[in-house]
Amino acid sequence: MRITHLFSFSCRWAPRLSLLGLSMGISFTTAQEALPLLPKWTRFQGELVSLKTYDNPIQDVQVKAVFNSPAGEEYEVDGFWDGGNDWKVRFLPDLAGKWTFHITCSDEENRGLHNLSGAFRCTAPLGRSALTRSGPVRVSRDRTHFVHEDGSPFFWMADTAWNGPLKSNEFDWKHYLAERRRQGFTAVQWVATSWRGAPDGDDDGNRAFEGKENIRINPAFFQRLDRRVESINDAGLLSVPVLLWAIRGAENPVNVLPDDQVVMLARYMVARWGATYGAWFFGGDGDYSGSNAARWRDLGQAVFGGKRQFPVFMYPKGKSWVFEEFRDEKWMTALGYQSGHDIDDATNNWIHHGPASRDWAKLPHRPVVNIEPAYEGIPSYSKKQPITAHEVRRALYWSLLNAPTAGVSYGAAGVWDWGDGDAPTPGHPHAGTPPDWRDALHFEAGEQIAHLSALFQSIEFQKLRPDNGVLAEQPGDDAISEYAAAASSGDRLLVLVYTPVEKRLKINIARLPTPLIAAWINPRTGERSSVLAVLRGAALECPAPGPGDWLLLLRSKPPEPVLTEN
Repeated sequence: MRITHLFSFSCRWAPRLSLLGLSMGISFTTAQEALPLLPKWTRFQGELVSLKTYDNPIQDVQVKAVFNSPAGEEYEVDGFWDGGNDWKVRFLPDLAGKWTFHITCSDEENRGLHNLSGAFRCTAPLGRSALTRSGPVRVSRDRTHFVHEDGSPFFWMADTAWNGPLKSNEFDWKHYLAERRRQGFTAVQWVATSWRGAPDGDDDGNRAFEGKENIRINPAFFQRLDRRVESINDAGLLSVPVLLWAIRGAENPVNVLPDDQVVMLARYMVARWGATYGAWFFGGDGDYSGSNAARWRDLGQAVFGGKRQFPVFMYPKGKSWVFEEFRDEKWMTALGYQSGHDIDDATNNWIHHGPASRDWAKLPHRPVVNIEPAYEGIPSYSKKQPITAHEVRRALYWSLLNAPTAGVSYGAAGVWDWGDGDAPTPGHPHAGTPPDWRDALHFEAGEQIAHLSALFQSIEFQKLRPDNGVLAEQPGDDAISEYAAAASSGDRLLVLVYTPVEKRLKINIARLPTPLIAAWINPRTGERSSVLAVLRGAALECPAPGPGDWLLLLRSKPPEPVLTEN
């Protein structure tokens, strides 16, 4: 039996009475009949028909729904207009048992939208992916990484397909997702409103909204994105939209709209996608310091404040850090930064000795993710030459080990702008003409993500913390480009070291797990090699097995099972 992500309810006064949740039509009208069944973490969708026609529905009327869980907790969500007289309410139930809901409308005379009640019964999850089996992604209790709702760790390995949902057709989008899934990605970052590569809207010519003082939403624009989001989740990947791009261009909503309209637009998107499997980038690629920070704090509170949400990031401009500006904002639950599209010593120093490596231990803790490191194939700002696979891997592994390991993001020239190889990247004159996205999809480092993702998901990555004491000598003291990043678990059972060049690593024996299992891992192939080590004084010298970058994995051998006689 195929489970879909749509569930329409029957309720008093609603002209539409149907249930689409279990690929079969069911209707019910009396309290004595069995409640509709909805698997846990499957999207509830209530479909309503307004009995009135409004000139500008999102301005003229507001619809809200309150869901009551079997444990007595209340969750309020916004309904949203979906064209014509159609409205929808979406919700993701997270607890087995009986749920009830009550829908209200600011226009109390509209019986198609106001004072509607219903109930359904939530059952055990029925899922084929980690998301549907283990639930949506949240911030862990210790606030250092991400977990599924059932508590199992989620490793953030995102791709930056900024323009993909706007410019792709459905066939190409599904092909892209299948390839990224095969390559070990777990999330997709994308832009949800008109943007550089698509300033005139999506590939069908639809824009997100029109107007300024009283915007008019274009439902067709968002209905198209609904299908892209559902495809992301169907591929087992997390959907991570940038709600409000914040830099350059009159097409970016935050640059042209008054604050109340910015909030309305953002809440509309949260209402549409808040019942998917996702996370939010609230503002994108912006300057969030000074007066800008004050504005974004107010906007974030108006959109997310007081509600249970997916992880919420701000997405600051390159080499920018927003911890202090948003330190007390409870709605911002994750810390994102971008080290940017350069590979010079200044950038490398910023990764290793900058704020991410210093502030992660400050309270309140938040997961730390480099959400835009060096893009493969894009010319670096300083050297004007395409960034190589080795330079990309270096930035990825460094970023994973310079703070408590939560995850990292990857980008490729050609994919992020969804180019066809025939024109320069809009808004990036230095980037030249990138390859067709289909070719860029198979860049060397992109394919090697499979090895990175498999490694971290095979260990207890969530226990890793930066640990400079692992190394008796730091190769990066002489050349920052050769910096060896080291992390260990607090229980001393796991150590991971990344060296970007062939080196003889000197490991402090006081940091070694016991009894020790050691392996060299080739990040280019995923192959493992034995460690031939020499003990010299208080250090274990481990020469890398060949040229290039390497990972040294040290962990404690698990105890042998104890056999007992019956």
